[in-house]
Amino acid sequence: MAAKFSLFPLLPAELRTQIWQDALPDKITQPLYFYKKGCWSRRLVTEADPDYDFEDPHLNLNFEFRHELLDDVEFEVPLFYVNREARGFALAWVREQGLKIQFQNDKGCLVFIRAFDPKHDTLYVPLNKWDEFCREPFDRTFEPDLVERNVNCPAPAFTRIAVSEVLLGEEINPLCELFDYYVSIQEVFVVVDAPPDLDIQPEENSEDDGERLQRRWEIESGAMGARFCWDNDRGEFEWADREGFGDKVSRELIEDATNGISEKLVENGRRRFEVRPVLAFRK
Repeated sequence: MAAKFSLFPLLPAELRTQIWQDALPDKITQPLYFYKKGCWSRRLVTEADPDYDFEDPHLNLNFEFRHELLDDVEFEVPLFYVNREARGFALAWVREQGLKIQFQNDKGCLVFIRAFDPKHDTLYVPLNKWDEFCREPFDRTFEPDLVERNVNCPAPAFTRIAVSEVLLGEEINPLCELFDYYVSIQEVFVVVDAPPDLDIQPEENSEDDGERLQRRWEIESGAMGARFCWDNDRGEFEWADREGFGDKVSRELIEDATNGISEKLVENGRRRFEVRPVLAFRK
């Protein structure tokens, strides 16, 4: 049975306010959204799009990564269920963090969710889906609705991805594959000592696919803060803020993973690209 503090309403309003604020979840900083197959899709370009072709409407077909098809992340806000006063603080936090409230049928209750924001959020590619992530856009062009069609293929709207450090040790020059379809990527976060359950997400193509939600994970640089950055003027990569990152094995994995990227960056006229070691935490 939950403990009751019957004198709580008699506390000064300032003290109650501080208690409720301290009980709120951590602010959303760098959430991870998990890659899933099926986001590469065709889209008819409309007259509202800047690249609409008025002269030849048959050319108004894009093949693009539809980030709005990614699963939303669910956030736990237990303060919402305490009492009316606490709910007011919870709702203010929900609005401040840009969350939506919706009823989920399989749970039979309200849930707090947030959609992927390509300008600020990071797409995490699980270790066992890296090949699929790289191959999907190529394979998708051979499906019936795209065969022998003239399509435009704009770069995805997102600029950040995250991968497990294990990937860098298993694949040869894995990051070079990004420049076939994911040329918008500017930052690659390498999750060091990834928790075993990081890659465990709800099964795709399940009956409740439309309501599937992701768990909340976030990345933090912590004391590391190191960045392996592309110096466009010198035409090479170099470390920045490496003082707190003493793991030699991880440093070498990151350095080796950028082999062959210099040519790709120059070829695509890219001035910014960096690889950063991070930690991942379940919130």
